[in-house]
Amino acid sequence: MPDADRPRVLIDGRLLAYRHGGIQRYAAALGEWLPRVAPEFDCRLITNRPTEAGLPLARVRTPPHFRFERWTLGVELAVRRPVLVHSTDFIAPVLPAAARVVTVHDLAFLEHPEILDTPSRRYYGQLGASLRAADRVITVSSYTATRLDHWFDLPPARVAVIPNGIDPERFTLLDPPQAVVLDELGADIAAFIGAERPLILAVGTVEPRKGYDLLLDSLEQSVSRDMSCVVAGQPGWHARGLEHRLAAAEATGRVRWLRQVSDRALAALYASATLLALPSLDEGFGLPALEAMACGLPVVAAAAGALPELLGGAGVLVEERSPAAWAEALAGLALDAPRRAELARLGRERARHLNWRRTAEQTAAVYREVLA
Repeated sequence: MPDADRPRVLIDGRLLAYRHGGIQRYAAALGEWLPRVAPEFDCRLITNRPTEAGLPLARVRTPPHFRFERWTLGVELAVRRPVLVHSTDFIAPVLPAAARVVTVHDLAFLEHPEILDTPSRRYYGQLGASLRAADRVITVSSYTATRLDHWFDLPPARVAVIPNGIDPERFTLLDPPQAVVLDELGADIAAFIGAERPLILAVGTVEPRKGYDLLLDSLEQSVSRDMSCVVAGQPGWHARGLEHRLAAAEATGRVRWLRQVSDRALAALYASATLLALPSLDEGFGLPALEAMACGLPVVAAAAGALPELLGGAGVLVEERSPAAWAEALAGLALDAPRRAELARLGRERARHLNWRRTAEQTAAVYREVLA
């Protein structure tokens, strides 16, 4: 069907050109899967910089998190005459002529405002206005929907809970993981990962919300247990102190910090590690936990945010935010091979029901309802 005969839907993908993270993976997945599951829409990805995407691009000049982006982006998009704009990063443009769908991933910036810097606090402070402008709000977990109701008293009829997913093909290795690590990350990391000791993997942006201080404290309390750790993630908000601490931990020979990791390398890390540690202060979903479960890697996670909902009994939850509790949980699972095998089985089964195709199908259903 020619593009002129299809309703035009614009999906905000501007963050894709800047950094890697959960929102970027979400936007990229929608860009890849929506054309397959909803060909009746002329879907285009909003970008302000060149980026690889599965969709045609709608180029704009407004960068993400620009102070006046609700207005400047609205003006730029209006000339493209979309019937619907999907804001994947919380904040909808001022665009009364089009329907607007907003995805809210978490409300950690309200629950823990100390984790944000001033520009980010200003940007996310627009969420109330964004929600009032939205025709429908998507959340990635029931937990986030509950917190939305707490903070903004949104009617349930305006909120759709659509979980994130994974692409099973991206987390299926065709080569041995040791060979992939050597090829992607080099001999030093390959030797570090190949050492005969339990390997703790932590994946996510290096910022206070992710709980890396707690993880490093717990590793320091378990020196005699001879565990090593790989942290994979780019620096985020208020990362300076964590960067210094990770550098000091690397000097001990027990920690490696990988700032840039491809999907292929990440899959190899999931396949090589003993377990995934997710000591986050808050999570609206927890994509690394889902990816790890899909790869059969057991997860030890904080009993915080949406993580209990996501794991659903297929992982170990740590209630206390103390180094001693975390050291005990990590060592306990690392040394319990039968328990790890059982969690790997449960995790794979749980992850089997959460994939990006299903996310895109449910998202397209929201588009249809809004436009009906």
